[in-house]
Amino acid sequence: MNKATAIIATGLLFGACSWVSAAPILSVSPQGGAAAGQAESNFLATLSGGYLTETFDNNTFYNPGDQSVSINSQVGVGSFTSAVPGSGGLCDSGGYTCTKGLAVLDAGTTPFSGRYPVSGDNWLDSMDAREMSISPAAGYNAMGFYMTDPNDAGGRFSIGGVGFSFNDIFGTALGNGTIFYISIFDSVGLGGVSIFSNKPNDGYGLDNVTVGTVAVPEPGTLALLGLGLLGLFLARMRKRS
Repeated sequence: MNKATAIIATGLLFGACSWVSAAPILSVSPQGGAAAGQAESNFLATLSGGYLTETFDNNTFYNPGDQSVSINSQVGVGSFTSAVPGSGGLCDSGGYTCTKGLAVLDAGTTPFSGRYPVSGDNWLDSMDAREMSISPAAGYNAMGFYMTDPNDAGGRFSIGGVGFSFNDIFGTALGNGTIFYISIFDSVGLGGVSIFSNKPNDGYGLDNVTVGTVAVPEPGTLALLGLGLLGLFLARMRKRS
């Protein structure tokens, strides 16, 4: 059990009792489609009023296989940018070039295995970017998304300047095709979110990206947001005891 994991989980425990911090809360579901789907349902249940979800399935707007350094959400969720491209992997094969940026892919256009759509046919692929930045639409304080096949060489999230290591939240030795649901809450509003990969020729897919608002961060809401990561924390404690 490393110190960073303990700090994150402890923050969630205290956050569930009283809201005293403006630091972002990141929650990760257990691995697997059923657990990730339940985490998405739980996250959507915390949102008040309207919310926006980008599934990347509008083929009138997205042409699967086309690459772009920046991709804007068709439904207004925000923008996604390949801030630092990858190199030397499958993103440089089959007519693709890593430096051309991100791509919306489907089963017929992907050069990768292990990344796939969660709903519909398409997903947003990192194309092995060393850094993908997400600029969510203004006016929201919560975001959630599916992540398939996160970089098993490691990486980290940076949320409003706060770092979360892949090893801490996903564990190590991830298998091909793993799936998680990630949810993020920040009481002061969502800032920039960046995803960093340690390896230049490995990446991940994103799907069903949702932005919304948690109106009142009550104890029950914060506990719900923190259940996924807290479960991983407790499971690792049991394994190491």
